Amino acid sequence: MSATLLRRTTFVVPDAEKAADFYKTVFGWKVWYDNLVDADLRFPPSGAPDGATVRLIMLESADPNLGKLGLMSYIEPPFDVGVLQKRTMVRMGEPILVMNTDDIEGIHQRAKQAGATIVTAPIDWTVPGHDGKTVKLRSISMFDPNGIYMEVSQR
Repeated sequence: MSATLLRRTTFVVPDAEKAADFYKTVFGWKVWYDNLVDADLRFPPSGAPDGATVRLIMLESADPNLGKLGLMSYIEPPFDVGVLQKRTMVRMGEPILVMNTDDIEGIHQRAKQAGATIVTAPIDWTVPGHDGKTVKLRSISMFDPNGIYMEVSQR
């Protein structure tokens, strides 16, 4: 079987620029790509007409080979993008962004100031590692202003 690489995860959001600002402010990520694109009606299957214009912003984390995050918004959305309600629980099928940091307290403060819904403030806990050894973490969990759930940990 040939190798398959995960290039990025992309979220459909009401406003790609505003969503990108959250990740730039909280995590210090940089814009890697920002363009208007004519979407194919099959990718993603949103109900928008073929050639619908979307804004696609891709952010790059500290590692240029890992951790790209895409944020895409339709210029003329084919669905309701009304006010998002504050979320405190995940739903079946939703992704979880999992990140490592060396500044958990700073991320916690910047996330609160940038409008995140903090589910769990920084706590210390342990998990079993892939090698069976105990991993000690200080972690937070939160939803960004668009309802995207994430867990951020510092070893």
